[in-house]
Amino acid sequence: MNNVILKTALKTLLALIMAAVLAFAVASLAFPAHMATLFENMRAYNFAVGYAGLAYGYSGTTENLARCLDDSILAGDRVNTVNYGKELVLREGFLEYSQSRTAAERENLPAELREKYDYYNVVYGNIARAQYENGDKDGALQTATDSMANLFGFPVNNPLAALAAAASGDKSFAGQLYSAVKAITPTAEQQAYYDEVVAILT
Repeated sequence: MNNVILKTALKTLLALIMAAVLAFAVASLAFPAHMATLFENMRAYNFAVGYAGLAYGYSGTTENLARCLDDSILAGDRVNTVNYGKELVLREGFLEYSQSRTAAERENLPAELREKYDYYNVVYGNIARAQYENGDKDGALQTATDSMANLFGFPVNNPLAALAAAASGDKSFAGQLYSAVKAITPTAEQQAYYDEVVAILT
């Protein structure tokens, strides 16, 4: 009698487990954006990247591509940061999207940080840093340098400055960065920040 009860309980448990696995699989395929949100809320960004990528594969939207990059950065996933980042900056309408993201996200920042935040710089800065940390120093410098074409002077937290911070202590690379920075003329308001970055490189 006890064996029958035990077998029935095990079969029921197995059926419940299989149902849960099936439900999770269906949710993963049918609602990847919701699954990405779930893992983002859990701060499990490595899993969130995968679901964000699936959601982007379904939709093809700039918003979902940017989400892939955001989660990759938070996960510390350098390869995906470079891959999704490069795809994003080459996307038509990226500059307009960056302006929109900057305006929206500045609203949630303290007043003293609003003018220093620019989504464009966040994207390019993280791509360049990831390339550098992956050993692609030439690619990192090229990314950071190219990004400056759309910036005026030498704004705070620009990609070259971000790369300078990442490469602190790398004397041979600092020389290359120094040349790139010295090729830029800052505005009067930017001069103090510019001098700080030059000091890091020297």
